[in-house]
Amino acid sequence: MEEIKIERAKKEDWPYIQEKLKDYILDSTNASWKQFFVAKNKGKTAAFGRVKDHKKYFEIASLGVDCCCRGKGIGTKMLLFLTKEAKRQNPEKPIYGISHKPAFLKKAGFEEVANAPEALKDKKKRICKLDPANSRIMKLPS
Repeated sequence: MEEIKIERAKKEDWPYIQEKLKDYILDSTNASWKQFFVAKNKGKTAAFGRVKDHKKYFEIASLGVDCCCRGKGIGTKMLLFLTKEAKRQNPEKPIYGISHKPAFLKKAGFEEVANAPEALKDKKKRICKLDPANSRIMKLPS
C-alpha cells in the first residue's frame, strides 16, 4: 500500500472536502474544515472524515475516499484512525457510525445496534439516501 499520512485538515483542504461531501452524498451538517482529518498520498488528498462530538457519544461521520483511491485500504486506515482519535478524546464515550456499507464499519469492530440515539435514527432518515435499505447504525463495543 502507498505511504498514507493522516493529518488534521487545513483550510486549503476545505473546497475539496465540500465538493466530495456533496458528490458522495455525505453528512455536511454543521461541517467545518476544522473538524476533519485528511489522508494524503504524496501530498494529494485520498480520503477524509471527522469525529462528531454529540456530547453523550461520538459519531464517525462524513468519511469519504476519493474514487481513484478506493480498494487500497485507505478508507479502513482512516476509519481506524478516527476511532482511535475518538477514544483519545474520551475513552468512556460510545462511538457510533452510520453506513450503507456495514461491512466497512465491521472492519473496525463496529456492530449493528437496534437501540441507537434518536439523533442518529433521524440522521439515517434524513441523510442516508444513497442506499436506505442497507444503511445501518452501528456501534463500536466498549
